[in-house]
Amino acid sequence: MIFSHKFWCISRRLYKTNLHQPKITDLDLSENDLFNLDIGKRGGDFFLGYYSKEGVILALKKYGVYAELKNRGFGKVITVVDTSDLYKHKISVFSEKKSQQNLLIELVLRKSFFKLNLPLQNKHNGKCFQCLTIDWLSMQNPGAEFTPRRPRLPGQKHPGLGMSIIAVELLMITCWRLKLAGLVNFPGHFHNAFLFSKIFYYLDPDAQAKYLAVKKAFKSFPLDKLSWGIDWGCVKDLNKNETFTWIVSEQLVPVDERLKKLFTGKKYKKYVNEKMKEFNFAFDETKYQEIKKKITVSSMEKII
Repeated sequence: MIFSHKFWCISRRLYKTNLHQPKITDLDLSENDLFNLDIGKRGGDFFLGYYSKEGVILALKKYGVYAELKNRGFGKVITVVDTSDLYKHKISVFSEKKSQQNLLIELVLRKSFFKLNLPLQNKHNGKCFQCLTIDWLSMQNPGAEFTPRRPRLPGQKHPGLGMSIIAVELLMITCWRLKLAGLVNFPGHFHNAFLFSKIFYYLDPDAQAKYLAVKKAFKSFPLDKLSWGIDWGCVKDLNKNETFTWIVSEQLVPVDERLKKLFTGKKYKKYVNEKMKEFNFAFDETKYQEIKKKITVSSMEKII
């Protein structure tokens, strides 16, 4: 767990109330109410079947998300909670007005199941677990510029907000409150996997081994260079004599105690460490420099 002591202190200080009331104040609502509603058939009106739209906004306020945005120069924000889709729910936060040019945060979540099927002996293979899946998460500062210290990474149109850790912690608290087994993400680029690799594990240990082998092979590389290099086909799998393609696979932050013990346990680590020895990678510096000279801003913004 990476739960923040600060967030737990906030949750203890919040008061209780009933989220079914049409109007709520930010003085009489508890964090426990936000996550433990029995709403029956009215789930379509509630975010993830539990939060009222007012409750989502209040939670973001109480956990300091709006304060963090204000510290970054966004004092006036608009929050839109979209539960119109039966399975996927979305939160969007805009600066000043609702437009794509003013979009700060966009989060799309859904509840889903995965069946555990690890290629190593364990008593949980074949079991299904319900989790919270991040279908999309964008946190960006549209008014900031990229710099040598904060270079553009694949998929980025604007620099990030520097609030990723806060987002993951709140989503883990959501998992815990909704009694879900964990938080699932599909990192689209190497840097996404790298930034969360301390707490996320690939459900497929072969994918975990491949990711760690790439990370180890190019540990001296700047993050932006390696991430772009992979996207541009500059990394070669020497054992297969082919271009390495990025691993689009499920990563999990386990919240369920059984899964935490499994993914942090000796069997999983041993399997991954042995599998890592099977990979051998090389970086084509010439190809990288040639592409870098020709690349345009629009092609760098393309989300692959």
